[in-house]
Amino acid sequence: MAERDFDPDRLTEVFRSIDSMRVKMAYDLIAGSGLEVFIFDGDMSRMLGSTSAVPARLMVYASDAAEARARLKDLGFSE
Repeated sequence: MAERDFDPDRLTEVFRSIDSMRVKMAYDLIAGSGLEVFIFDGDMSRMLGSTSAVPARLMVYASDAAEARARLKDLGFSE
């Protein structure tokens, strides 16, 4: 899949968590399926520890959101 020009206005959230391990696993799952995925607020979430104030968010292009959510659901990930 060819990389697109990064456009944050075309991204949508498909997963969020305060658990950095779950975020990384979900990221790897989505990226491994060939979809572009981005972690937002990951550093801030780790800085604040396990507080729910700032969860890390996985973002994909809106056109890939349904496929990304389906893959996450198939492996038991939920928001």
